[in-house]
Amino acid sequence: MQQPRYPIIRPTIPDAAGLAAEFAEILQGGIVTVGPRVAAFERECAARTGAADCVAVSSCTSGLILAARALGLTGEVIVPAFTFAASAHALVWCGLRPVFCDSQPGTLNIDPDHAARLVSDRTSAIMPVYIFGLPPDFDRLLDLAGRRGLRLLCDAAQGLGATYRGRPAGGFGDAEVFSLSPTKVVTAVEGGIVAVRDAGLARKLRSLRDYGKAADGCDMEAVGLSARMSELHAAVGRRCLAHCDELIAARAALVGLYRERLAGLAGVSFQTIPADRTTSHNYMVIFIGPGARRGRDEAYALLADAGIQTKKYFHPAVHEMTAYRASSAGLRGTLPVAERASREGLALPLYSHMTAGDVEIVAGEMLRILG
Repeated sequence: MQQPRYPIIRPTIPDAAGLAAEFAEILQGGIVTVGPRVAAFERECAARTGAADCVAVSSCTSGLILAARALGLTGEVIVPAFTFAASAHALVWCGLRPVFCDSQPGTLNIDPDHAARLVSDRTSAIMPVYIFGLPPDFDRLLDLAGRRGLRLLCDAAQGLGATYRGRPAGGFGDAEVFSLSPTKVVTAVEGGIVAVRDAGLARKLRSLRDYGKAADGCDMEAVGLSARMSELHAAVGRRCLAHCDELIAARAALVGLYRERLAGLAGVSFQTIPADRTTSHNYMVIFIGPGARRGRDEAYALLADAGIQTKKYFHPAVHEMTAYRASSAGLRGTLPVAERASREGLALPLYSHMTAGDVEIVAGEMLRILG
């Protein structure tokens, strides 16, 4: 398969030469997992997010699974249909039933009004998602959770560095789980961070990420996973976290250029960013709807022919995926905002070390195809 000239994402890792030297030091030292660098990374993430504590894990998905288990969730959890499938996967792995919710027009985050209508006596939690790095409407979600006695487990995979009403992502839910995969603004190559409001929950998570071991390291106090973070991954994550603000600023400038160049294209729209919050700009997504010169799928194919990798994102909506179609029978057509966003969304190349010239070339191809 031919490598695209402009890939959808490339990880930005500051000071690769210094990192290679640190890797050698780690390997020579012999402590390669859950050592001092992981502990330091957890402290730095807690300081960044304002959380009571942070727990490093092997991935965002494993973090969501462990957080759901540590919070004691049962029955049903309300989750947006317009999200990456791992949001629902984590619930199913815990024996929970995802109840799919529609999105708000504009922001495309979970719709609190629809979520309120979905709450039943079987509901134990709501799982809001930071769509493309944008925080959801936490004021209304926290009010709903408080009134109905529900937990708030946030899939904050793309949200590290975002803010809501001046507060950083990570301190709103009972647990908020960030991804550190190669597609994220702050990457550890692979990994995740669980930010929590309760230090007791952090202790449970540290046990669960290491099989469920008790304090003596021999007995098992719970059924956990092998979901530890290595010192190598923590070394990468710490270097990226230290540059989080500048990485986001670089993306914000590129997104601004994309929006400027593509503004006014018939049928093309963008995610709405309310004034009370900021996004991590994890993805640059346009929506190609009615009135556009060509449809989303045709634009996707033509861009691929031009060497530009894009992504139909998030597509399909989770309730329309093969794995969930049977359990979600009857939902099709009832989640109109999520379904439309899934049909129209196209993520364009974006990474923190991308140049303005690269954006001009990609935007130029978009204008040629759609303008």
